[in-house]
Amino acid sequence: MAEAEEAAHEEEGPVFEGIPVPSSPSQVVLAPPMQGAPLLTAKQYLYTYSDVQWEEFTVEWVRALGHPYVLVTRMGGAGDRGADVAACLTRQGTNGEWHCYQCKHYQDALQPADAWPEIVKIFVAKVLGVYELPTRYIFVAPKIGSYLTRYLANPATLKAEFFKAWNKANSKLGAELEAGVRAAVEALADANDFSMFEARNIDWIVELHRTTPHHARRFPTPLGRRPAVERPPSEQGAQEAVYVQKLLAAYNEKYGLQLQTLQEARAHARTQQHLVRQREAFYSAEALRVFARESVPYETYEAVETDLFEAVIEAEECEYGLGYERLTAVLEAAVHHQPNPANILAPVITVRDRKGLCHHLANDGQLTWCKEESQ
Repeated sequence: MAEAEEAAHEEEGPVFEGIPVPSSPSQVVLAPPMQGAPLLTAKQYLYTYSDVQWEEFTVEWVRALGHPYVLVTRMGGAGDRGADVAACLTRQGTNGEWHCYQCKHYQDALQPADAWPEIVKIFVAKVLGVYELPTRYIFVAPKIGSYLTRYLANPATLKAEFFKAWNKANSKLGAELEAGVRAAVEALADANDFSMFEARNIDWIVELHRTTPHHARRFPTPLGRRPAVERPPSEQGAQEAVYVQKLLAAYNEKYGLQLQTLQEARAHARTQQHLVRQREAFYSAEALRVFARESVPYETYEAVETDLFEAVIEAEECEYGLGYERLTAVLEAAVHHQPNPANILAPVITVRDRKGLCHHLANDGQLTWCKEESQ
């Protein structure tokens, strides 16, 4: 993602050398179809996923867990040594404390026979010095079989059943290992109480994933209700400095004033009501941005802002006698602009948001009201 908190998750240093950065496809989220065949539920969509999609989905869910993870990344693929998703709690990566999320996307429910080879792999990785043993090892599957669920609920039983399969005549578990490595794996497994192995319920996983911006991208469901927009604070916020100064310049030019602060503009009869409306619009657009950040990938909101810029820039670049006239023309263009109906955010965007986005663009230096050529 483009946002700072996402970048913090993906910060890398020398201790993470060799750990791949996760693949996180991002795109503008489209509005779900309003008619036709009934939409699949999120769980039904998950059953159609490829192994790669399942691992990417798991990364998004793990990041939403709230653990103090320094890095959450996909490890899946050839040579992953039994770790599809690594969630590292320290800068030492998988050489320090970490949690392993093992992704198994099968048509049928995950059974003990599916789990045993994965458990062997993680012990082999420790014996060979690839990873430290994770302090938690979580199976992530659309369906977990009843036998495996019961075993995971009782570590002693899980261990006993694992060794039954390990010691079974003609067992294939560890059969490809050199004798010394196999013996070391057996000793390590015997010394472990198997309490690190667990699984998670798919319904709980989906509900937590629903709180992430990725959910709307993955599953074509309407957005939740947008919260009410709070009134602007009485004091000017730090994020208002640029666009407010541009407004003051337009007021001063039009009315021959010398306003320097927001408080002065609020107190002047000619500017107070106009300023109130512009601040309300600015904070409405800010509320839209926050709502989008929490609901969809950043590119979805960015597309809304880009489309509006394209709708108003021609008006902004025209010649005017006063900067106030340019401001008025741009706001009018924004009012008549219709957001792309294919964008999932379109139904929640108001006229006030569109005006406010003009001030956001002014903040970013993309729009200006008073220009030299119009002096």
